[in-house]
Amino acid sequence: MLNCKLRIPTLFIFFILSLSFCKITPINPSQPNILPSITKKIDKKVIKVIVLEISGPITPATTWYLNNKFEKCKNKDIDFFLITIDSEGGLLSSMTEIIKLFYNSNHPIITYVYPKGSRAASAAMFILIGGHVAVMSESTNTGASTPLVQDPTLQNKVIQDLLAFTRNLCQRRNKNYEAIKETITNSVSYTEKEALAKNIIDFIAKDPNEIFEKIKNKQINLDTQVAIKLVNFERIEYIKESANMIEKFFLFISNPSIAYFLLTIGFWAIIIELNNPGLLVPLIVGIICLSLGLFGLGIISANILGIILVIFSFIVMLLELKFQSHGILFIVGLITFLLGSVMLFKKTDIYYPLPIGIITITTLMILLIFGYIIYSVFSVKKVQINFVSDVGKVVDIKGNSLVINVDGVLWEGIPINPNTTFEINEEVKIKKIEDLRLIIDKIDKKE
Repeated sequence: MLNCKLRIPTLFIFFILSLSFCKITPINPSQPNILPSITKKIDKKVIKVIVLEISGPITPATTWYLNNKFEKCKNKDIDFFLITIDSEGGLLSSMTEIIKLFYNSNHPIITYVYPKGSRAASAAMFILIGGHVAVMSESTNTGASTPLVQDPTLQNKVIQDLLAFTRNLCQRRNKNYEAIKETITNSVSYTEKEALAKNIIDFIAKDPNEIFEKIKNKQINLDTQVAIKLVNFERIEYIKESANMIEKFFLFISNPSIAYFLLTIGFWAIIIELNNPGLLVPLIVGIICLSLGLFGLGIISANILGIILVIFSFIVMLLELKFQSHGILFIVGLITFLLGSVMLFKKTDIYYPLPIGIITITTLMILLIFGYIIYSVFSVKKVQINFVSDVGKVVDIKGNSLVINVDGVLWEGIPINPNTTFEINEEVKIKKIEDLRLIIDKIDKKE
């Protein structure tokens, strides 16, 4: 009987505990789902901070710029990334690619709407809350993140997909999903104080220095199951990684207004070429402008743009041998090859970017090879003039120039006297050669 009496309370307690563990709880988007396994403490005199900037529309060029800087600084002795934001938004596809970069970062990323009067609207709001620490400065705002889609049915699908993406992001960053949802479904915007009150950001800071004072001794959870804690520091070294010339160029053409302008110029250039076959310049301008415009609007990726530019560069350089543009086509081809190579070997899941040194060496080799070929072609034609006779025959007349047959080789002939007229099959005297054109005159019958 004693054993029986002891079993009843024991079973009852076990039953209650089982119910508590088996209880079904709703998913709370504000509850973080990443638990760090390692905590690294930063305790040094000088902390190094890489400063990046997102300004203007969020485009594939923005993703490319950030990816390049992350790769460049990945193995450097740095402590934090600080990304300042002043953007009206942009492409959702580019935004999601940037968030993926944040997820794979081994360093804490601080996103900061700065300076005063800046905003992180639409897609830029997700980049703000995607940082491991989200901060806004005074007199800034965020929100208004409703996707702009013409088809109402398609818009609903895009919104539902974005809401699912947002739930995951809020879980990772411990943010208020309901408040952020309002910015998507109802285009709500928040000031910095409202965003702080609704747990969209972590705090407000008047300048970057204040950020690091506020995160001192606070644990920052990365997406790589590593936690960072800034224990102590005496000084902050800010290292600004500005966009290089190529990145600035692609950021410039990614502006929707510039991209649309490039598309317009490209279409008109192709139309001019079709109406005047053989001009070549409109064709070259058209293909380059169309390719850059499509990239700027996010229709083609950086890798596809690179493939187009590299193939096109070889075609243009080969045309130099045929049309002899005095090096203009060759220079255009060389520039497009350099740009195409940089874009083609942008990091993907399949391959990694080539070092800029290899691209530079390859470009110089192409310069030497094609330069030698062009020199050889011109040298052959110059040698040929030493072996031809000083008399030729007119075989065709094209305006002010004539086609002269000299020992079976056709040359362009220019009269030494512009007022002199010639007839087809008339023999002419060759005075000299200039720029691979024959300077001709009438044959003196007395000779």
